[in-house]
Amino acid sequence: MRADARRNRDAIIAAARSVFENDEHLRFDDFASRAGVGVGTLYRHFPTRESLAAAVYQGEVEALCGQARDSTRPAGETLDRFVHAFVDHVVENTALARTLAAVVDADTRAAGGGELERTLGELMARGVAEGTVRDDVTPGAVLVALHGVGSATERPGWAAEAQVLADVVVRGLTAD
Repeated sequence: MRADARRNRDAIIAAARSVFENDEHLRFDDFASRAGVGVGTLYRHFPTRESLAAAVYQGEVEALCGQARDSTRPAGETLDRFVHAFVDHVVENTALARTLAAVVDADTRAAGGGELERTLGELMARGVAEGTVRDDVTPGAVLVALHGVGSATERPGWAAEAQVLADVVVRGLTAD
């Protein structure tokens, strides 16, 4: 992709992320002006609102996974950071998550979940090899706990409890 096309695509995604995060209701064509591009550019990159929402969702997953993959720290420390970053992301982006859950198709959400599980699995395997992470817990079990954070958003004090859950998950994964 040419550099200008990449910039336009990134601008559209950034604008859409902001719109979805703030639960704004825009006509699809209005995403173009919000991003500072023409309508043709919007449709060339994203023919539908759903495809644009999927790109925002994929960007969120890539950002979380990228934090874990770029680390040169020991696996246990990276796992701790990943779990806390996941919870922080859910806490800080609740409105965005709700909007994306309503628009992004099941296949895209499943692919994102698979990417998160692979990343978590890689971290856990590194930790097992280092002797810092238990070998009897699956990445899927950890994700079940972490995804529960998003289902508790209506509960008073849920954000603080979510942080406690992150600590519990990390301590529960630590090898004795």
